[in-house]
Amino acid sequence: MDEDREKKSVKRSDWDIRPYLAIGALIFLVFCCCIAVFTVIFKYAAFKKTCTVIGGVLQPILIGAVLGYLFNPLMRKIDVGLCEWILPGVKNKKKTKKAIRTVSSIVTVLIFLGLFALIIYLIVPALIESIVNLVNTMSLNVEHFIAWYEDLSIPGKRSGVWEEYLLMAANYLESWFNDTLIPQLQDFTQWKGYLTSITLSAINVVVVLKNVIIGLIVSIYVLMEKERFEGQAKKIIYAVLPIEHANSLVQIVHKVDQIFGGFIIGKLIDSVIIGIMCFIGCSILRMPYTLLVSVVIGITNVVPFFGPLIGAIPCLIIVTITDPLHGLYLLIFVLILQQVDGNIIGPKILGDSTGLSSFWVIFAIIVGGGLFGFIGMVFGVPTFAVIYYLIQRLISFLLSRKGLPSKSLDYTVVTHVDPSTKELCTGDWVRNEPMKFGKKKKKDAEKK
Repeated sequence: MDEDREKKSVKRSDWDIRPYLAIGALIFLVFCCCIAVFTVIFKYAAFKKTCTVIGGVLQPILIGAVLGYLFNPLMRKIDVGLCEWILPGVKNKKKTKKAIRTVSSIVTVLIFLGLFALIIYLIVPALIESIVNLVNTMSLNVEHFIAWYEDLSIPGKRSGVWEEYLLMAANYLESWFNDTLIPQLQDFTQWKGYLTSITLSAINVVVVLKNVIIGLIVSIYVLMEKERFEGQAKKIIYAVLPIEHANSLVQIVHKVDQIFGGFIIGKLIDSVIIGIMCFIGCSILRMPYTLLVSVVIGITNVVPFFGPLIGAIPCLIIVTITDPLHGLYLLIFVLILQQVDGNIIGPKILGDSTGLSSFWVIFAIIVGGGLFGFIGMVFGVPTFAVIYYLIQRLISFLLSRKGLPSKSLDYTVVTHVDPSTKELCTGDWVRNEPMKFGKKKKKDAEKK
């Protein structure tokens, strides 16, 4: 009897409850996810409102995090330079490093604010003046362009319909600007009927400015504590996930940072350089509306591949109407500038930050632009590069489990894989040629 009791107690002690707990936890999580999905589908308005409220509350934090991410490369260079200059002659290096990091973060934000104020002071007034001048002289420029076109046309073989529409559009734009917009801006009595909308707009502007100011302050703290935040995030990852999965996640996050950081910051620098080069070139060629053309091409250059061409289209229309010969000069200059940017400046600054071929870059721009407009065209390339990288890792992992190579070029002329040796075989055919069967394969094919 005692022996039977001991055996029963041993069996009970050997019983492990952990697999059942894991199954129960998995069922509970699946059930919670299903409830969450159905709640989002059937209560979408309430869910959207909740997300809007949460996004509004967290907006200063998000702005600060984004600004801190963009400021980090400049802050790091300032921090390293100050450390190399100050630290060798200091005893308490820990406190000095902390003080240097604080100074570097504040100096970085001040440099950004100074550059932003300088751009507004130098560019915005001249840009407004160019736009006003463009609108005021639109009808006259259109008449000159039509006269130039008539001089080149063959008498009796032209239609005056498009000239009429062009003149009507130019006159309408000029009259609306001079007779409607400017008097409303000058006459305060016109604003009484719009007092409510103006007040709401002013409140929205104040809220945005408040969030930006708080975001700048938050960005300083993000720059000061970025190593601690990184360490805390990695600690949570390694605490929650198995070590192998945690290592993969950390590697993926570093790759995402490399793709997005390298692309966005590099593209901003590239756009500034292209804008400056465009301004210098247009000034040498004595283009009309030089600053306006340079700003448009510089901003649209943020879009990869198609950027300069997208910006060049409206600029070409404006310049051609004003002076057709300068329009031809601008077209040639933009084509040269795009080649210089695509083959020299862009690769030097961006390198191979995305790892995508030209086809996938065009694919990402078209799909991103079709789904999300201009923002999708800008961020479509790095987003697709991250998706491409994740799919590439998954395919490489699955192939490695089967003992197969992961390079795409190894599969170019493969016809089959030997199941026993895992060797890639090319068979009896060459690429772009019909398959040739041997005697045995031909008999097998005839039997089938």
